[in-house]
Amino acid sequence: MILAIAMNPAIDKVYAVDDFTVNKIFRAKSMAATAGGKGLNVARVARTLGETVMVSGFVGGSAGQFINNQLRKIGIISEFVQVDGETRTCINILDEKNGTSTEVLEPGPIIAPDEYRNFLQRFEGLLDDCDVITASGSLPQGVPASSYRELISIARTKGKKFILDTSGEYLREGIKEGPFMVKPNQHELSQVMGYNISSRDDCIRALKQLKKAGVCLPVATLGDKGCVAALHDGIYHFYSPPIKVVSPVGSGDAFVAGCAVALSRGREPVDVIKLGMACGMANTQFFETGMVSNELVDRFLKSIQIEIWSREDV
Repeated sequence: MILAIAMNPAIDKVYAVDDFTVNKIFRAKSMAATAGGKGLNVARVARTLGETVMVSGFVGGSAGQFINNQLRKIGIISEFVQVDGETRTCINILDEKNGTSTEVLEPGPIIAPDEYRNFLQRFEGLLDDCDVITASGSLPQGVPASSYRELISIARTKGKKFILDTSGEYLREGIKEGPFMVKPNQHELSQVMGYNISSRDDCIRALKQLKKAGVCLPVATLGDKGCVAALHDGIYHFYSPPIKVVSPVGSGDAFVAGCAVALSRGREPVDVIKLGMACGMANTQFFETGMVSNELVDRFLKSIQIEIWSREDV
């Protein structure tokens, strides 16, 4: 079973608006509302691939109830801790005509110390039924910046694989505890490493450093250029032919979901990355966030190619 941690979930609303600019009034061509936030996108994709999935984190208010109802409809087990505040709503204005995406993200509720302690107790209890844990995105107000590091430590004591997908201080802290996998993009990796990741050599250097820091499977995502991963015998570049994109929102989360599913099924590292990439690509074909179909995943999986960037033990 996969446990997806969604510390700061949201109702994701996507509006389709042509020629969007500021300081004007628009009528949306369409709108989609989903139980979202990065952690729930991961959970939804993993469930679509046929896995049993639990989610935990914090929800509150009517928005939190909407999220719980949506999860039940698609067979995801909700183990959220209820809080006094109101779960946030995040808005994405998608201008397909000009290829732009504008996001407005609410901060979410402030988590009280006793609510956080309740979550830690629940998290430790849920680990007995899971083999892979994913943790994605930002932390809500009131939760320590070292929280992901704490979760990784608890998971390690029970022999569980932990995929961390976050950025900035949260990623820096998490890396100190050696999660099984991280997947920053180039900008996020540059922030953490303290130097600009702009070339092949930069990627190789950074991934080797993450390996030495205790990350078993460090990955750097490169947008439409695929991703680079440090495996046991070298640095590999995974890529595919260009595809037409409907919306890129949630593709990183779909990538994490595919990797988590492959790990849960005991796949080899190369196949873990390939399934992650195929899910990320499949997500780009949907207007809604964190959506894939098994047919698209299977199709894109066949298109992924691999190039060796550095052949040596890492």
